[in-house]
Amino acid sequence: MAARSAEEPRVVVPRISQDWRAWLMLILVLGLVGMGAAVYTYLVRARSASGSVLDLLPPILFGFLAIVLLLNFYLARAEAIIEALREEVITQKIEAELNRELSLLDPVTEVYNRRYARVILQREAKRVNRNGTTLALMMVDITGFRRVNDSLGHTGGDVALHQLAHLLQDKIRNSDIIVRFGGDEFLLILPEAQKEGIELLAGRLRQAVIDWAPTAGLGDFGLRFAIGTAYYHADGKVDEVLRTAEDRMLQDRHPAEPAPPTRVSVHSS
Repeated sequence: MAARSAEEPRVVVPRISQDWRAWLMLILVLGLVGMGAAVYTYLVRARSASGSVLDLLPPILFGFLAIVLLLNFYLARAEAIIEALREEVITQKIEAELNRELSLLDPVTEVYNRRYARVILQREAKRVNRNGTTLALMMVDITGFRRVNDSLGHTGGDVALHQLAHLLQDKIRNSDIIVRFGGDEFLLILPEAQKEGIELLAGRLRQAVIDWAPTAGLGDFGLRFAIGTAYYHADGKVDEVLRTAEDRMLQDRHPAEPAPPTRVSVHSS
């Protein structure tokens, strides 16, 4: 998916083969011979004052048809070359777009990388400023994922991280965007999302990872999603919204210790 392999055929501009060149030269020579024969015959007969102009018609027509045929061959080949060039340009544009797209993707998870997140956020912020719509930013941290890396190694961790990224992607809308923001942190960019829907999505995500872990053989690692959400409003600052979402994610990852229960003494009378 990354780059074109060495064996993959490339579209090249076709060249006129030696056979085509030979045919073109033959037609050109025949046309010139016909025209030359017509002129020579005309000059000879004009000098002898015998014959008529009608005698010149066959060689002239032969030469004319030969030149027309040569011109048709030339135009057909030129059209084929132009079409091949057009296909090559289209292929190069597609390759350039694929390479650009691949440079924006995280190689492990195959979702957008952090570098591209800035471009997406600027675009979505402009849309909010222009249309007065809403934009939610949800930071998701995979709590307990370090134990997966320690137990399975980085290769096994990468496989699990890839599956978790697509688990997140399957739970969001097509209009939403997922970005790998850090090692085991993801940013969900959720345009035109309402607060009630965001709360329901957070609940679904938390339950999804709990249900998924045993099926992936990771049920003993205590994996869960720590989630923090913040909302961007018109003329706001994206960086501040991101910091707010990250702070809330950290609070969810390290919740405050609950207060110890109050001891109740029971005295018998």
